[in-house]
Amino acid sequence: MLYTKQTLAVLAFMPFALLAQKDVVSAYNANQDGDYLKAAEYIDKAIEDPKANIKEKTWRYRGNIYTNIAADSALYTQVPDALEKAAMSLSKAEELDVKKRYVSERQADVVRGASISGNAGISYFNAGVFDRAGELFVTASEMTQMLGAVDTMAIFNSALCFEKANQNDRAIEQYMMCGAYGYQVPEVFLFVANIHKTEGDTAKALTTLQNARADFPREQALIIEELNIYLIAGEFERAKENLMLAAEQDPTNEILWFSLGSVYDNLNMQDEAVEAYRKSLGIKPDYFDANYNLGALYFNKAVQMVNDANDMWKPRMSKDESAKQKEMEQGGKAMFSTALPYLEKALEMDGNDRETLRSLRDIYARVGMDEKMLEVSAKLKSME
Repeated sequence: MLYTKQTLAVLAFMPFALLAQKDVVSAYNANQDGDYLKAAEYIDKAIEDPKANIKEKTWRYRGNIYTNIAADSALYTQVPDALEKAAMSLSKAEELDVKKRYVSERQADVVRGASISGNAGISYFNAGVFDRAGELFVTASEMTQMLGAVDTMAIFNSALCFEKANQNDRAIEQYMMCGAYGYQVPEVFLFVANIHKTEGDTAKALTTLQNARADFPREQALIIEELNIYLIAGEFERAKENLMLAAEQDPTNEILWFSLGSVYDNLNMQDEAVEAYRKSLGIKPDYFDANYNLGALYFNKAVQMVNDANDMWKPRMSKDESAKQKEMEQGGKAMFSTALPYLEKALEMDGNDRETLRSLRDIYARVGMDEKMLEVSAKLKSME
């Protein structure tokens, strides 16, 4: 009796195994005939069977079927997740192909699927459907990885789409993946920091920037962005300490000295600011920002001296008071002259910077350089 029960159990199971195999064959035949929707129906039934869904062939067929559906624009509208199903199926087939016997059989569909996904992602992006575009670019990158390659552009595009779709976690994940592959660096770290800032998490933004600066210590955009966070928060002391430490570690980095000078400026520590700006210019004499800021510092100081002299005026002034006022006026004029070469150097670097031109026009007028003043005035007028 025991023997009979075992035999009955085997016989009872055989129809299910044969049914699953029949569905795989039917799916294959329908696919060959171009009836892709029917093929998908058969293959989806087959993978529900525990014996069929552990076979590489079942998943490879499924990947091919859904790639064919995705390649047909009319069918793709009926099965909008065809690409995801194709990618998942081909990935599963790859996993089951332990001995790598069927790599070439899958490769054509992987290449085709990656291309279709990328193109579909572009179409959805242009249509403003950013969340769907992001998912398709992810699918394109995942299918490319099956080929042993990395589609960094697809990864970056997915990050951009997710950011536009306000899916910030996904965007950060993809941007950081770009960073890990060295693609669009260090810009991607700025994008991540900006997302954290928009979420109000300046701590994470700072951590992102500081980690990025470890690999890109001379990248001005990272340094300035970190500095801006401190400045916006009014944390000038913290900014000063951070930049002093960085400058000590990298004393030949003109950007760090410029940034430190800017912080000193905000702390109204003018002597220290001048020293920092000069150190920056000692390393890079044609550094526009350092020339402009140092010139602006002297310019503002000159204006203040002239204003203080004007404030001293009264209808009846003693001889000493008049002498003191004249001394302050001359000091202000001399300070304008001190500012002049730095602003002229800045103009050499960027001849169309309006703020530099306006400052120079004012200085030329105050120090009696009328021809220069008229020349700069004419250029400013031409830019209106």
